Amino acid sequence: MPQFDLHFLTPLTFWSIISFTILMVILYKYALPAITGILDARQEKIKGDIDQAEKLREDADKVLAEYQEKLQFAFQKSEEVVNDAVKKSEEIHKKKLGQTLAEKEKILSDARKTIDIERKKALAEVRNQVVDLTVYASARLIQQSIGHGTAEKLVDDVISEVEKLS
Repeated sequence: MPQFDLHFLTPLTFWSIISFTILMVILYKYALPAITGILDARQEKIKGDIDQAEKLREDADKVLAEYQEKLQFAFQKSEEVVNDAVKKSEEIHKKKLGQTLAEKEKILSDARKTIDIERKKALAEVRNQVVDLTVYASARLIQQSIGHGTAEKLVDDVISEVEKLS
């Protein structure tokens, strides 16, 4: 095989090394700086993206903290509003209860006064009737001028009539 012949192998190896060296020099001089530039640019872009992402995350954390603070404030405000509403409703309830009790007392007082007035009227009417009956009984006694037993019977009759009226 001719490729393993030393006579052909030495020049072939020599020219292979020369070609490889020229290729490496060309790659090092022209391709490597371009590839390095692309890789550096890519690295810078990635670093910038990471920095921007961190900044956005920090901003998001700040906004989240602000919203949580606002939410807590709104929750406290709502609790205050509810507590105020409960207090106001209790005050209104107490006020209405007091008004109702005062109105009840007034109605009871007016009813007692009316009952008292009606009782006094009834007693006055009974007294008037007793007076009339007494006058009537006295007139009958005088007219009849009868004995003691008959007078007692007339008084008993008058008393029983008064009891019937009561």
